[in-house]
Amino acid sequence: MVIKDLKNKKVKVHESCFIAETADIIGDVTIGEDSSIWYKTVLRGDDNYIKVGKSTNIQDNSVVHISHLYPTVIGNYVTIGHNAIIHACTIGDCTLIGMGAIVLDGAEVGSETIIGAGSLVAPGKKIPSGVLAIGSPAKVVRELTEEEKKGLRDSAEGYVKYANEHKI
Repeated sequence: MVIKDLKNKKVKVHESCFIAETADIIGDVTIGEDSSIWYKTVLRGDDNYIKVGKSTNIQDNSVVHISHLYPTVIGNYVTIGHNAIIHACTIGDCTLIGMGAIVLDGAEVGSETIIGAGSLVAPGKKIPSGVLAIGSPAKVVRELTEEEKKGLRDSAEGYVKYANEHKI
């Protein structure tokens, strides 16, 4: 595991977090309570900041980065699937970014939203709250049901439990 301060910016990780042994966290990065950063994931805040909310999980092999123009802000109770790329964008609370999805510079993904596996959210694109968006480029295909929205938070809370098992 690499946790490295950079350019006089300190990595800030809440004591309740799980950070996998092979994760790398560099620079101006803040990670909130009960969040988890999984195996071989990289968060690099070198020219701007990364803020990860509480009870958020960033799964294996994902990359979170910034640009000099945009930070990356990830809300509370967010699930970011394996191999996702999250670059200089904003992701709302209780949202799921599917496996292998890419969210690019200046994009905004609303709360209680699903970005389907393998989808590409183009630079500057705004995906509203409460929808399913899929494809490359990602397009809204429908609104989420109340049950699906509840499932998003349940998924994130489930990962808090998984993370606690990995701390042992």
